[in-house]
Amino acid sequence: HDVSVMMAVCDTFRSGAVEQLRTHARRLQIPIFEKGYEKDPAVVAKEAIQEATRIGSDVVIVDTAGHMQV
Repeated sequence: HDVSVMMAVCDTFRSGAVEQLRTHARRLQIPIFEKGYEKDPAVVAKEAIQEATRIGSDVVIVDTAGHMQV
C-alpha cells in the first residue's frame, strides 16, 4: 500500500518494553521513536507524532501498556 510506518514506544514502565519494540522495529526495518523508561506515555506519543510528521511517516503505531486499570 506504499505507506510509511513508525512505531512509538509508550509502554514506558514495563521492564523490557523498549527493548522488545526495538527488536520488532529492527526486524521490520521501520523507524522507532522512544524516550526510554519512566516517561509520560502521552508526551512520548505526542512527540512521536510530531517526529513522524517531520520525517514524512504516514502512520504511527503507538504501543502502550494497554492496562484498563491504569
